[in-house]
Amino acid sequence: MATNIINPYLITDVLIIILKNLGIRDLLSALQVNREWSQVAVPMYWRAPFSYTKKRSLLALKIYRLFLEQKNDQKNSSQITIPTLYDYPFFLKELNYTNLLELDKEIINVKAILKMMTDREIRLNTFIMDNTGTNKETIYGLWARSCYAPIFSSLVHVEIHAPFRKNGVIKALADNCTKLFHLDINLYDNSIVHNEELLNDLSKLFSAQKRLLNIRLIFPNGPGKMLIKILQSRFESFKHLELAKWNFNDCDWKWLKKCSNLTEFAITNPQIQVSDILGNKYEIHRLKISKNSKITTTHWCFDKNDKIPSVSNFYFHPVKPSVEPYHDESEVVIKPLDQ
Repeated sequence: MATNIINPYLITDVLIIILKNLGIRDLLSALQVNREWSQVAVPMYWRAPFSYTKKRSLLALKIYRLFLEQKNDQKNSSQITIPTLYDYPFFLKELNYTNLLELDKEIINVKAILKMMTDREIRLNTFIMDNTGTNKETIYGLWARSCYAPIFSSLVHVEIHAPFRKNGVIKALADNCTKLFHLDINLYDNSIVHNEELLNDLSKLFSAQKRLLNIRLIFPNGPGKMLIKILQSRFESFKHLELAKWNFNDCDWKWLKKCSNLTEFAITNPQIQVSDILGNKYEIHRLKISKNSKITTTHWCFDKNDKIPSVSNFYFHPVKPSVEPYHDESEVVIKPLDQ
Protein backbone atom coordinates (compact mmCIF):
# COMPACT_ATOMS: atom_id res chain seq x y z
CA MET A 1 0.00 0.00 0.00
CA ALA A 2 1.38 3.37 -1.00
CA THR A 3 1.92 5.87 1.77
CA ASN A 4 3.11 9.45 2.06
CA ILE A 5 4.24 9.05 5.66
CA ILE A 6 7.92 9.86 6.05
CA ASN A 7 9.86 7.78 8.55
CA PRO A 8 11.29 10.25 11.09
CA TYR A 9 14.17 7.90 11.93
CA LEU A 10 15.27 7.93 8.31
CA ILE A 11 15.28 11.73 8.34
CA THR A 12 17.39 11.77 11.48
CA ASP A 13 19.86 9.28 10.02
CA VAL A 14 20.23 11.36 6.87
CA LEU A 15 20.66 14.56 8.89
CA ILE A 16 23.40 12.95 10.97
CA ILE A 17 25.31 11.95 7.84
CA ILE A 18 24.98 15.44 6.36
CA LEU A 19 25.62 17.53 9.46
CA LYS A 20 28.62 15.56 10.73
CA ASN A 21 30.57 16.85 7.70
CA LEU A 22 29.82 20.51 8.42
CA GLY A 23 32.22 23.01 9.94
CA ILE A 24 31.57 24.47 13.36
CA ARG A 25 30.00 27.71 12.02
CA ASP A 26 27.68 25.79 9.71
CA LEU A 27 26.65 23.55 12.61
CA LEU A 28 25.71 26.64 14.59
CA SER A 29 23.49 27.75 11.71
CA ALA A 30 21.99 24.27 11.35
CA LEU A 31 20.91 24.02 14.97
CA GLN A 32 18.84 27.18 14.51
CA VAL A 33 16.77 25.82 11.59
CA ASN A 34 14.08 24.00 13.58
CA ARG A 35 13.62 21.61 16.50
CA GLU A 36 14.49 18.46 14.53
CA TRP A 37 17.69 19.94 13.13
CA SER A 38 18.59 21.32 16.55
CA GLN A 39 18.29 17.91 18.20
CA VAL A 40 20.80 16.47 15.72
CA ALA A 41 23.17 19.46 15.50
CA VAL A 42 23.43 20.31 19.21
CA PRO A 43 25.26 17.10 20.22
CA MET A 44 27.71 17.59 17.34
CA TYR A 45 28.26 21.26 18.16
CA TRP A 46 28.95 20.45 21.81
CA ARG A 47 31.30 17.50 21.22
CA ALA A 48 34.39 19.72 21.46
CA PRO A 49 33.43 22.97 23.24
CA PHE A 50 37.01 23.82 24.33
CA SER A 51 38.77 23.11 21.03
CA TYR A 52 38.08 26.26 19.05
CA THR A 53 38.04 29.99 19.73
CA LYS A 54 38.58 31.44 23.19
CA LYS A 55 35.19 33.16 23.01
CA ARG A 56 33.40 29.87 22.43
CA SER A 57 35.44 28.13 25.14
CA LEU A 58 34.53 30.85 27.64
CA LEU A 59 30.85 30.41 26.78
CA ALA A 60 31.14 26.65 27.27
CA LEU A 61 32.85 27.11 30.63
CA LYS A 62 30.11 29.52 31.73
CA ILE A 63 27.41 26.99 30.81
CA TYR A 64 29.28 24.16 32.53
CA ARG A 65 29.36 26.27 35.68
CA LEU A 66 25.57 26.60 35.50
CA PHE A 67 25.33 22.83 35.80
CA LEU A 68 27.74 22.86 38.73
CA GLU A 69 25.73 25.60 40.46
CA GLN A 70 22.51 23.71 39.75
CA LYS A 71 23.93 20.64 41.45
CA ASN A 72 24.92 22.65 44.51
CA ASP A 73 21.47 24.30 44.66
CA GLN A 74 19.77 20.90 44.57
CA LYS A 75 21.67 19.86 47.69
CA ASN A 76 20.11 22.73 49.60
CA SER A 77 16.65 22.75 48.02
CA SER A 78 14.08 20.23 46.84
CA GLN A 79 13.15 22.53 43.96
CA ILE A 80 14.96 21.73 40.69
CA THR A 81 15.97 24.63 38.48
CA ILE A 82 16.77 23.91 34.84
CA PRO A 83 18.82 26.78 33.35
CA THR A 84 19.28 25.21 29.88
CA LEU A 85 17.31 23.07 27.44
CA TYR A 86 19.93 20.34 26.86
CA ASP A 87 22.36 18.48 29.07
CA TYR A 88 25.32 20.01 27.24
CA PRO A 89 28.13 18.32 29.23
CA PHE A 90 26.63 14.95 28.25
CA PHE A 91 27.65 15.54 24.61
CA LEU A 92 31.34 16.06 25.38
CA LYS A 93 33.58 13.78 23.27
CA GLU A 94 36.75 15.85 22.79
CA LEU A 95 38.42 17.53 25.75
CA ASN A 96 41.15 20.09 25.13
CA TYR A 97 42.56 20.06 28.63
CA THR A 98 45.10 22.77 27.80
CA ASN A 99 42.44 25.29 26.84
CA LEU A 100 40.37 24.39 29.89
CA LEU A 101 43.34 25.11 32.18
CA GLU A 102 44.02 28.43 30.47
CA LEU A 103 40.44 29.48 31.14
CA ASP A 104 40.15 28.08 34.65
CA LYS A 105 43.39 27.68 36.62
CA GLU A 106 41.75 26.96 39.98
CA ILE A 107 42.14 23.33 40.98
CA ILE A 108 38.77 23.32 42.77
CA ASN A 109 36.93 24.25 39.56
CA VAL A 110 38.83 21.78 37.36
CA LYS A 111 38.14 19.08 39.94
CA ALA A 112 34.45 19.94 39.92
CA ILE A 113 34.26 19.69 36.12
CA LEU A 114 36.06 16.32 36.05
CA LYS A 115 33.80 15.01 38.82
CA MET A 116 30.73 16.20 36.92
CA MET A 117 31.98 14.31 33.86
CA THR A 118 32.50 11.20 35.98
CA ASP A 119 29.07 11.45 37.63
CA ARG A 120 27.36 11.85 34.25
CA GLU A 121 29.29 8.84 32.90
CA ILE A 122 30.83 10.85 30.07
CA ARG A 123 33.18 8.82 27.86
CA LEU A 124 35.70 10.81 25.82
CA ASN A 125 36.76 10.08 22.27
CA THR A 126 39.66 12.57 22.05
CA PHE A 127 41.99 14.08 24.65
CA ILE A 128 44.44 16.93 24.00
CA MET A 129 46.99 18.22 26.50
CA ASP A 130 49.69 20.59 25.31
CA ASN A 131 52.51 22.15 27.31
CA THR A 132 51.00 25.33 28.74
CA GLY A 133 54.15 26.28 30.61
CA THR A 134 52.24 26.12 33.88
CA ASN A 135 54.11 25.43 37.09
CA LYS A 136 51.04 23.94 38.74
CA GLU A 137 52.00 20.31 38.34
CA THR A 138 49.08 19.11 40.47
CA ILE A 139 46.47 20.64 38.17
CA TYR A 140 48.32 19.58 35.04
CA GLY A 141 48.17 15.90 35.98
CA LEU A 142 44.86 16.03 37.84
CA TRP A 143 43.02 14.14 35.08
CA ALA A 144 45.35 11.13 35.57
CA ARG A 145 43.94 10.28 39.00
CA SER A 146 42.29 6.87 39.22
CA CYS A 147 38.92 8.34 40.25
CA TYR A 148 38.58 9.89 36.78
CA ALA A 149 39.74 6.79 34.88
CA PRO A 150 36.28 5.87 33.45
CA ILE A 151 36.19 9.17 31.50
CA PHE A 152 39.27 8.19 29.51
CA SER A 153 38.66 4.45 29.06
CA SER A 154 37.05 4.99 25.64
CA LEU A 155 39.75 7.25 24.14
CA VAL A 156 40.74 6.60 20.52
CA HIS A 157 42.70 9.81 19.82
CA VAL A 158 45.33 11.28 22.17
CA GLU A 159 47.62 14.29 21.73
CA ILE A 160 49.65 14.84 24.87
CA HIS A 161 52.71 16.72 26.08
CA ALA A 162 54.07 15.07 29.23
CA PRO A 163 56.43 17.45 31.06
CA PHE A 164 55.90 16.11 34.59
CA ARG A 165 57.15 12.60 35.30
CA LYS A 166 55.63 12.38 38.79
CA ASN A 167 52.11 12.71 37.38
CA GLY A 168 52.47 9.38 35.57
CA VAL A 169 50.31 10.51 32.65
CA ILE A 170 51.73 7.85 30.30
CA LYS A 171 51.12 5.20 32.94
CA ALA A 172 47.55 6.47 33.36
CA LEU A 173 46.94 6.01 29.63
CA ALA A 174 48.51 2.52 29.76
CA ASP A 175 46.29 1.52 32.68
CA ASN A 176 43.03 2.89 31.28
CA CYS A 177 43.11 2.90 27.47
CA THR A 178 42.89 -0.06 25.08
CA LYS A 179 41.15 1.47 22.04
CA LEU A 180 43.70 4.03 20.81
CA PHE A 181 44.35 4.28 17.08
CA HIS A 182 45.98 7.74 17.06
CA LEU A 183 48.73 8.53 19.56
CA ASP A 184 50.73 11.78 19.50
CA ILE A 185 53.06 12.09 22.52
CA ASN A 186 55.84 14.52 23.35
CA LEU A 187 57.91 12.76 26.02
CA TYR A 188 59.65 15.63 27.73
CA ASP A 189 62.26 14.55 30.30
CA ASN A 190 65.87 15.67 30.61
CA SER A 191 66.79 13.04 33.19
CA ILE A 192 68.56 9.92 31.89
CA VAL A 193 67.54 8.13 35.09
CA HIS A 194 63.85 8.45 34.16
CA ASN A 195 64.22 7.31 30.55
CA GLU A 196 63.81 3.62 31.29
CA GLU A 197 60.72 4.28 33.41
CA LEU A 198 59.11 6.36 30.66
CA LEU A 199 59.86 3.77 27.99
CA ASN A 200 58.49 0.97 30.18
CA ASP A 201 55.22 2.91 30.55
CA LEU A 202 55.18 3.50 26.80
CA SER A 203 55.72 -0.21 26.15
CA LYS A 204 52.78 -1.08 28.41
CA LEU A 205 50.66 1.48 26.58
CA PHE A 206 51.50 -0.07 23.20
CA SER A 207 50.86 -3.60 24.45
CA ALA A 208 47.42 -2.67 25.76
CA GLN A 209 46.16 -1.38 22.40
CA LYS A 210 44.09 -3.40 19.95
CA ARG A 211 44.45 -1.24 16.82
CA LEU A 212 47.18 1.36 17.25
CA LEU A 213 47.71 2.66 13.70
CA ASN A 214 48.91 6.25 13.77
CA ILE A 215 51.82 7.26 15.99
CA ARG A 216 53.92 10.37 16.50
CA LEU A 217 56.53 10.19 19.25
CA ILE A 218 58.77 13.12 20.17
CA PHE A 219 61.55 12.73 22.73
CA PRO A 220 64.59 15.08 22.63
CA ASN A 221 67.63 12.78 22.73
CA GLY A 222 65.45 9.86 23.82
CA PRO A 223 66.92 6.32 23.79
CA GLY A 224 66.26 5.23 20.20
CA LYS A 225 67.36 1.62 20.65
CA MET A 226 64.85 1.11 23.47
CA LEU A 227 62.10 2.64 21.34
CA ILE A 228 62.87 0.43 18.33
CA LYS A 229 62.66 -2.63 20.55
CA ILE A 230 59.14 -1.56 21.52
CA LEU A 231 58.13 -0.78 17.95
CA GLN A 232 59.37 -4.13 16.64
CA SER A 233 56.79 -5.94 18.75
CA ARG A 234 53.95 -4.19 16.87
CA PHE A 235 55.45 -3.34 13.47
CA GLU A 236 52.67 -5.08 11.53
CA SER A 237 50.00 -2.70 12.83
CA PHE A 238 51.53 0.72 12.12
CA LYS A 239 50.11 2.78 9.27
CA HIS A 240 51.55 6.25 10.01
CA LEU A 241 54.71 6.52 12.06
CA GLU A 242 56.63 9.70 12.92
CA LEU A 243 59.67 9.68 15.24
CA ALA A 244 61.14 13.07 16.10
CA LYS A 245 64.25 14.14 18.06
CA TRP A 246 65.23 10.64 19.25
CA ASN A 247 68.84 9.50 19.42
CA PHE A 248 68.99 6.75 16.79
CA ASN A 249 72.78 6.47 16.54
CA ASP A 250 73.93 2.95 15.56
CA CYS A 251 70.35 1.65 15.27
CA ASP A 252 69.32 -1.13 12.86
CA TRP A 253 66.38 -0.22 10.62
CA LYS A 254 65.85 -3.55 8.82
CA TRP A 255 62.56 -3.98 10.70
CA LEU A 256 61.06 -1.24 8.48
CA LYS A 257 60.94 -3.80 5.66
CA LYS A 258 58.45 -5.85 7.69
CA CYS A 259 56.01 -2.97 8.22
CA SER A 260 53.60 -4.16 5.53
CA ASN A 261 50.84 -1.68 6.40
CA LEU A 262 53.08 1.38 6.61
CA THR A 263 51.89 4.21 4.33
CA GLU A 264 53.83 7.07 5.91
CA PHE A 265 57.11 7.26 7.79
CA ALA A 266 58.80 10.39 9.11
CA ILE A 267 61.94 11.00 11.13
CA THR A 268 64.40 13.73 12.08
CA ASN A 269 67.94 13.36 10.73
CA PRO A 270 67.40 9.96 9.05
CA GLN A 271 70.36 7.59 8.89
CA ILE A 272 71.69 6.34 5.55
CA GLN A 273 70.17 2.89 6.15
CA VAL A 274 66.68 4.43 6.32
CA SER A 275 67.13 6.06 2.93
CA ASP A 276 68.52 2.83 1.49
CA ILE A 277 65.38 0.98 2.61
CA LEU A 278 62.72 3.60 1.84
CA GLY A 279 64.33 5.34 -1.14
CA ASN A 280 65.50 8.84 -1.91
CA LYS A 281 62.10 10.33 -2.79
CA TYR A 282 60.90 12.19 0.26
CA GLU A 283 59.68 15.59 1.43
CA ILE A 284 60.85 17.86 4.23
CA HIS A 285 58.34 19.32 6.70
CA ARG A 286 58.59 21.68 9.62
CA LEU A 287 56.85 20.24 12.68
CA LYS A 288 55.58 22.71 15.29
CA ILE A 289 55.82 20.96 18.66
CA SER A 290 55.03 23.99 20.81
CA LYS A 291 54.35 27.71 20.49
CA ASN A 292 58.06 28.56 20.25
CA SER A 293 59.62 25.35 18.98
CA LYS A 294 59.78 23.70 15.56
CA ILE A 295 61.70 20.71 14.23
CA THR A 296 62.40 19.46 10.73
CA THR A 297 61.24 15.98 9.73
CA THR A 298 61.87 13.92 6.60
CA HIS A 299 58.75 12.19 5.22
CA TRP A 300 58.27 9.14 3.02
CA CYS A 301 54.76 8.40 1.76
CA PHE A 302 53.79 5.14 0.04
CA ASP A 303 50.86 3.93 -2.03
CA LYS A 304 49.50 0.35 -1.98
CA ASN A 305 52.31 -0.78 -4.29
CA ASP A 306 54.95 0.62 -1.92
CA LYS A 307 55.84 3.35 -4.37
CA ILE A 308 56.24 7.03 -3.64
CA PRO A 309 53.22 8.84 -5.12
CA SER A 310 53.75 11.91 -7.26
CA VAL A 311 51.43 13.95 -5.02
CA SER A 312 51.94 13.44 -1.30
CA ASN A 313 49.16 14.01 1.20
CA PHE A 314 50.71 13.45 4.59
CA TYR A 315 48.61 12.39 7.53
CA PHE A 316 50.50 14.43 10.10
CA HIS A 317 51.10 17.37 7.76
CA PRO A 318 48.01 17.67 5.52
CA VAL A 319 47.86 20.34 2.84
CA LYS A 320 44.84 21.88 4.56
CA PRO A 321 44.94 21.36 8.34
CA SER A 322 41.69 20.06 9.74
CA VAL A 323 39.84 22.25 12.21
CA GLU A 324 36.86 19.97 12.58
CA PRO A 325 36.11 18.04 15.77
CA TYR A 326 36.97 14.36 15.84
CA HIS A 327 33.92 12.18 15.43
CA ASP A 328 33.52 8.64 16.62
CA GLU A 329 31.15 6.21 14.94
CA SER A 330 28.70 6.03 17.84
CA GLU A 331 25.10 7.07 17.41
CA VAL A 332 24.26 10.66 18.20
CA VAL A 333 22.36 10.74 21.49
CA ILE A 334 19.85 13.52 22.13
CA LYS A 335 19.34 14.19 25.82
CA PRO A 336 17.10 17.14 26.75
CA LEU A 337 17.08 17.91 30.46
CA ASP A 338 13.37 17.18 30.84
CA GLN A 339 13.85 13.47 30.08
